Amino acid sequence: MFSICGRQKRHTVAALTILFLVLLESQHAGSVSAVESDEQQTVAIYTKTVRATVFLSSSFTTGLVSGKSMGTGFIIDESGTVVTNAHVVGGARDISAQLYGGEKSKVEIVGVDHYTDVAVLKLKGFTGKLSTVDLGSSEKLRIGQRTFVIGNPYGLGFGLSAGILSGLDRMPSSVNFTEPRIALLQTTAPVNPGDSGGPLLNSDGKVIGVTTSMLEGTQNIGFAIPINLVKDIVLELKTAGRVRRPWLGVAGKFITEEIRDLFVLPLTDGMLIETVVPDSPATEAGLRAGTIDVVVSGQPWMMGGDILTAVRGMRVSTVQDFLAVLKELEIGQTIDIEFIRKRERLKTLLTVQERPQIPYRQFLRPMETPHQGRTALKRNP
Repeated sequence: MFSICGRQKRHTVAALTILFLVLLESQHAGSVSAVESDEQQTVAIYTKTVRATVFLSSSFTTGLVSGKSMGTGFIIDESGTVVTNAHVVGGARDISAQLYGGEKSKVEIVGVDHYTDVAVLKLKGFTGKLSTVDLGSSEKLRIGQRTFVIGNPYGLGFGLSAGILSGLDRMPSSVNFTEPRIALLQTTAPVNPGDSGGPLLNSDGKVIGVTTSMLEGTQNIGFAIPINLVKDIVLELKTAGRVRRPWLGVAGKFITEEIRDLFVLPLTDGMLIETVVPDSPATEAGLRAGTIDVVVSGQPWMMGGDILTAVRGMRVSTVQDFLAVLKELEIGQTIDIEFIRKRERLKTLLTVQERPQIPYRQFLRPMETPHQGRTALKRNP
């Protein structure tokens, strides 16, 4: 009896061992299959979209100095409309495009919007059939989604980089009339010189953003303009050649608790005005900019200026507040603004003007350079 039980036990162990090996092999096969499927999907996304991607080369002349920049664009319709960054082509003397198949085409600028860093181009004289990208939506994106960047890094040729969506509504802390003030998508997919203006794709191969810049001194922090905003800008540029926006003519940073305590500022939130643009609505309203240049925790501040606290009765405590107020303003409208000067609360009237169409190279501060079609998000030391 004991012998029979021993044999049954050995048979049971052998059966369980075989079952374990079968399950292990099945899991391994499933894992390999999943990897292969993932790779095939990535290859399919690149193969389809790269055919609708163009390599852009722009020539610039400033005085006696000539230069070139490079970037990427993508075709959105069969008539040859191309979307790219304003900083890739804005102010260019000559622009040429090279398609994935090697065909070359001259390019005409339809419109440039420096504020959002979006430009619309038109391929000229190209007679072949054009591939187009699939435009997606940036409305319901979630951090952690896979992202892909297609571009022409360093001019080496069309390429693909992959990552995830690592941030939404990213926006630097200052508000400046010379810088794009829009909420950007953040991705870990590497963004290199030459990639600017290319498509940021989701795992369905649809464009969810336009690659615009990377954060220098960091690894895998790239930014893209949300595609829903780009769609609106493209429509306006194709219709009118420019985008009209209300403008106050002030630049500054919003007060932090650290700055308030350090400089014993009034107990209020608002924008510490660092710049008042000449001949702007802010100049006519008598607003004053700071004159004392200081650095706090590595960040530059211009102290001593007015503190803007409200526009048309609406408080402006953050960048988001300020942008929300601007959206409600109309060109030519006279509004009241509230500010603090030397601890005294004041109110005055201001007439809103149209934001100037400023060439890209006037965006640049002393520490910023185009970097062959890439904006370096970098502050003065």
